[in-house]
Amino acid sequence: MWRDWFVFSRQDQRAIILLSVLILLVVTLRITRPLWHQPDRDPLLPADSVAAMFTSPTAASPIVKVEPHAFDPNTADSLELLSVGLPPHVARNILRYRRAGGTFRRPDDLARIYGMPDTLFARLKPYVTLPSQRPATQPRPSVRPSAPSAPDTVHRQHPYAEYMQAKLKPGEVIDLNQADTTALMRIPGVGPVYARMIVDYRHRLGGYHSVSQLRELEVLPPDVEQWVQVAQSPVPALRVNALTVTQLRSHPYLTFYQARAIVDYRKREGPIRSARQLLFLDEFTEADIQRLTPYLLF
Repeated sequence: MWRDWFVFSRQDQRAIILLSVLILLVVTLRITRPLWHQPDRDPLLPADSVAAMFTSPTAASPIVKVEPHAFDPNTADSLELLSVGLPPHVARNILRYRRAGGTFRRPDDLARIYGMPDTLFARLKPYVTLPSQRPATQPRPSVRPSAPSAPDTVHRQHPYAEYMQAKLKPGEVIDLNQADTTALMRIPGVGPVYARMIVDYRHRLGGYHSVSQLRELEVLPPDVEQWVQVAQSPVPALRVNALTVTQLRSHPYLTFYQARAIVDYRKREGPIRSARQLLFLDEFTEADIQRLTPYLLF
């Protein structure tokens, strides 16, 4: 009777043969896979330090001394890009952009590279040197002028020469809450990028309450505070009892968890009457309350 277990119909025999062939094929592919599978290689990356860091996970990263200096993103190799402070993935994207036919014609073009942090670009922009920024050599005139005059080389070398010539003198200050980007560019060491950062941060805050708040923009020159003042404090506009979590979170001094804690507290206890009530919430410290108080409206 045990022999009945090993008697298969013709259809069963065909199924067993097909299953055996499939199993043999899968086993063969598994065994021979290392012979025909090759690791992916990026044809756009040169065989230099940046390529080694991304194509070989076990390769040691090159030791590069990071120190900002003048560089041309159109000709700099990977080591030079790393030496000015660019992260490896940003340096790789610059090389990709150049190999695809891209050209940097203005320093601001570097900010459009994928992965470039805004703060890093603002710090490196003064060091970007492009051929179009170098003053062209002027041919000598055939007739010598009777009254020699000094050429306006500053105007040809810098698009914001008129603002550079109108920089603030020692003792002069401007109002942080009234100055636009043009006025802010008169501060020594502040150009268009820093001026835009100051104005954008003022809009996010709702106005500056103290000149010390500029320290929160860590990329600004350390002596910028001596050129500014806050003549009139901003009017509190952060409506604590009316704004949603998303609206509260948009303020630089509030995190998502703090904004959510405020809304939950309103639902449980009713309207908030003073900033001191926020100390009942674990998400707030005394320092948080002090810097938030000028902006809160109850």
